[in-house]
Amino acid sequence: MENNMGGFDGYFRSLLFCIAVIFAVMSGQWIWMIPTGILFATATVSWCPLYAITGINTNKSA
Repeated sequence: MENNMGGFDGYFRSLLFCIAVIFAVMSGQWIWMIPTGILFATATVSWCPLYAITGINTNKSA
């Protein structure tokens, strides 16, 4: 599993993760935690399965 996400992409997903968690907690709509978990997982491991399927690679060092 080769990293296919660059630094900016990971930071952006982490920012979206934080915003989605705050929204889910404040609104009580816990269904938002599902896509939030996906954002967190892909940002943590720097690998996106959708990028792998479509052949996208935002990692400059790869």
